[in-house]
Amino acid sequence: MLASCRGGPGTLDATVGWPGPDATATDGGVVDPGLELGTGQTDWESLVPGSTVELIHGPQGGYHVFARIRESRLGGDLRVAFRATDADGGRLLNDPTDEIHLLEGRGLLRTAAGWETSNALLVILVEVHAPGDVVGRTLVLEADVIPAGATTPSSVRRVVTVVDDF
Repeated sequence: MLASCRGGPGTLDATVGWPGPDATATDGGVVDPGLELGTGQTDWESLVPGSTVELIHGPQGGYHVFARIRESRLGGDLRVAFRATDADGGRLLNDPTDEIHLLEGRGLLRTAAGWETSNALLVILVEVHAPGDVVGRTLVLEADVIPAGATTPSSVRRVVTVVDDF
């Protein structure tokens, strides 16, 4: 896990190399057309405008959604951080400093088109304490992906609706 980001919007914090917590894909990174954001616990499910993500009540009592990434040019050594915000008020619902380090063969699968996460990644919603906090609401789900040796993230974002199909 990374230390807290101290930079302001659109800035890179020199101590961690990630954009500050208020940075977005348009001011804190490069919107990358070769980067896709998906979901799905066992298989890839593309997230397109209007998609839904299922709220999962984890065995330890917290809540999360599943996310996946697919990319065509960044390589097989990546750091990934997710940001989930309420689309209505911009309230941050997860810890955006929580990073995942993925390597080819350790979380990343090589495909004909590039690399893809081999399993679902958890976006833990630390600010969600009951399904009613988010079910039926619209969220902005973002992923910042930094390949080995880089400092500026490539980013992808999707607006999704949270459902509870359980």
